[in-house]
Amino acid sequence: MNQHEIQHLIFDYRSPFLLNALRESEHKSKRQGPGSDFYKKSPFLADPNPARIDLAMSVTDPFESIYVKTFRQRSKLDVLTLVDGSDSMTVQDKTQLVNLTEKSIAYSVAARNDNHQSYLLSQSIQSITNSEILPQHFKSATEQVSNHNKAEAFNEIERLLPARRCLVFLLSDFHWSNEKLYRILNSLSGHYLVPIVIWRSAEYNDYPLWRFVQINDAETGENSLIFVTPKQKKLIESTFADRKVFLNHQFQKHNCRAFWMIDQFSAQQLSEFFHGH
Repeated sequence: MNQHEIQHLIFDYRSPFLLNALRESEHKSKRQGPGSDFYKKSPFLADPNPARIDLAMSVTDPFESIYVKTFRQRSKLDVLTLVDGSDSMTVQDKTQLVNLTEKSIAYSVAARNDNHQSYLLSQSIQSITNSEILPQHFKSATEQVSNHNKAEAFNEIERLLPARRCLVFLLSDFHWSNEKLYRILNSLSGHYLVPIVIWRSAEYNDYPLWRFVQINDAETGENSLIFVTPKQKKLIESTFADRKVFLNHQFQKHNCRAFWMIDQFSAQQLSEFFHGH
């Protein structure tokens, strides 16, 4: 991938919380010091540092007080990407969107000089250290139909989380049981969670009428044969619409907001998501 292609994958993210760190980066910290972001002017006794005395304010103060300039240091942000490796992610070629999104996050974090760790969660936890890990995993998952994978490694995500608050990108279609959804959201509730919901519209739109269609529930591994009537087609579509409403409600209850990625990746839309557009 050349530099021009990489640039098109980079989006601008930010955290809504102040960091408490020592290392310099792009994010404002609670720690005061001689960084590059001006914070406020303080009385000298509150921050006794002669090197930062504000002469202009001090000599014009009618009460003859001495003031210093206070700065906030820039701090590194810990960014964690968790990729759902369950079989449902192979349906309707969602894997292409997953690959692009994971790369986009990695390049965007590198551009901001933050800390990044990326993990694939399937039957076990695998660190994503190169661009071939995700394609190889999903290719293997597609070929091994009998080996049903529910991404049980999500039961162990707490050991991946850093001690201090971090930004967590969770990439999944969220075709999970309610129990699993609640458990994962609760595990991540102490961090700034960004669920990225990856769907393909073909999952609920591309069913031919008046034909028998075999549907595989990728989360349970069960197959069922249905005859697609207009009523049946509408029921499938409404099920997905209801699921979207339900997921948004659950995310809101856990103090996070989802980015919905349906059919296409857009770095610009990700930037707008973080800036409230």
